[in-house]
Amino acid sequence: MNRTVHGSPGLSSSLLAMVLVTILVSSSTAQITIQQSAFSNLLTAGTSLYIHKSDSAPRPVNIGKQGGPTIYDLNGYAFQSTDISHVYSVGALPILAARYPAKAVVFGQTPETIEKNPVFLFSTDTVYVIGQASMIPQRQFMHMRPYEPMATFPVTYQAKRTYSHMHYDTTYNAAGSVVATLAFSGSDSVTVDGFGTLKILGRQFECLRVKLNHYTFSDKEFMYMTREGILLDIQMASTQRDTGVVQPESVTLLVPSALVGVEEAAQPPLDFALGQNYPNPFNPRTAISYQLLANSFVNLRVYDVLGREVATLVNENRMPGRYIVQWDASGLPGGVYFCRLQARTASTSSAQSASTGSARGASTSSAQSFVDTKKMILAK
Repeated sequence: MNRTVHGSPGLSSSLLAMVLVTILVSSSTAQITIQQSAFSNLLTAGTSLYIHKSDSAPRPVNIGKQGGPTIYDLNGYAFQSTDISHVYSVGALPILAARYPAKAVVFGQTPETIEKNPVFLFSTDTVYVIGQASMIPQRQFMHMRPYEPMATFPVTYQAKRTYSHMHYDTTYNAAGSVVATLAFSGSDSVTVDGFGTLKILGRQFECLRVKLNHYTFSDKEFMYMTREGILLDIQMASTQRDTGVVQPESVTLLVPSALVGVEEAAQPPLDFALGQNYPNPFNPRTAISYQLLANSFVNLRVYDVLGREVATLVNENRMPGRYIVQWDASGLPGGVYFCRLQARTASTSSAQSASTGSARGASTSSAQSFVDTKKMILAK
């Protein structure tokens, strides 16, 4: 998942290609299909994704085989980093809205830090990749003509297709002047060639395997998707095998935040809560989720095993809702740490809690204060 428009490492084209995985899942292994609604849920503006990435020299991995059923076992695979990206509507981002349809979506950690990520557009029965956007380190916008149809629904197991398109890429400097342009053609083929069970994150999921050949770049990818929305992408040189153990160029895993209980349906919280960090164990970044029932002054801190404060993540007033905070422990030694949330509210929150029928747990000292602590393991 490391190809960019210019051929340098990045997240972009692998994620463009990963979309193809989503065309493949149904309730039976023998006849696998997916409807557009399942895929659109993965890229709905306002949702979030966890992105796990290998380092620049990933260790060998077993990609399984064609056909099936096959066990694709990646439990215990060591990802170097975990980041959170949020899905944004292009229409809400003026710089992108001037270049792409307002109904398109894109994702990134923040709107200002979108880097080499695809721009998607949904039609009645097809999802397209229409380009690629970067806000850093320079503003760079790529357009695809014609739009690249990543999936036409419903699609079934053993589907095959080939397609070609033109890429038009423009880079701008800080003053908004064009500093580079590039145009080139691309040609790819896609085959849904395997099915079975993906074992990852300590769980297992029915999945399909998709092989993508990128003839322009002389490389290929194998991608795996579950009906829960997990996307696993393994990119390698075209000379690598199609089965068994290979030496990848990159391994990237996308996990919808809903799968780990962070992004629930768009319902207001029914109580205060501190979620378990994810992933756990982690190295060096992890995500911490919490939710607030009422307006609160929030204090979120991290302590070591001796009770010494090592990080203050939040120390301000927050509105009711669900929140995700990312903690980077790069400068700390491995070991056990504790995340402590304290939310102090006005006395009116007590009445609000009663009206919702919410019962406070033992960690709530009073109607005006919620306190909870979670154990985290930094594995170095």
